Amino acid sequence: MTTASLITPFKPGDRVLVASADHAMAEALARTFGNAGFSVRTAFDGVAALDKARTFFPTAAVLGLDLRYLDGFQLARALRTIPGCARMRVLALLPPAIGLLDRHRCFDYVLRTPRMLQGARPMWVVDAASLGIRPTLLT
Repeated sequence: MTTASLITPFKPGDRVLVASADHAMAEALARTFGNAGFSVRTAFDGVAALDKARTFFPTAAVLGLDLRYLDGFQLARALRTIPGCARMRVLALLPPAIGLLDRHRCFDYVLRTPRMLQGARPMWVVDAASLGIRPTLLT
């Protein structure tokens, strides 16, 4: 048994589900994962994301909290009940200045949206410290 890096929760061959009500953000993130070699599915509301997960069986999910029908917390809990998805790594998609109070431990990580600096390339940042825990990924 090995432990994956805490710097990134993504591993080669991951199937990633991206769900966000912000269409442009979801599509940009899906493009980023696709260009990195991951298999990606995108949804724009909680029910559609849950339906896609039942056939796609993602190994990681990036969820906006502002989803319609099922919010990010509800969706994170529902995704883990799907057979084959219980050990899925779930990331909350948040802007840089917003904190997350995750009382039910729905999320393993926080993925910070990039800050647009003039002339700099935007960078997505995985922020495990904002959850107040240091998750360990077992492979």
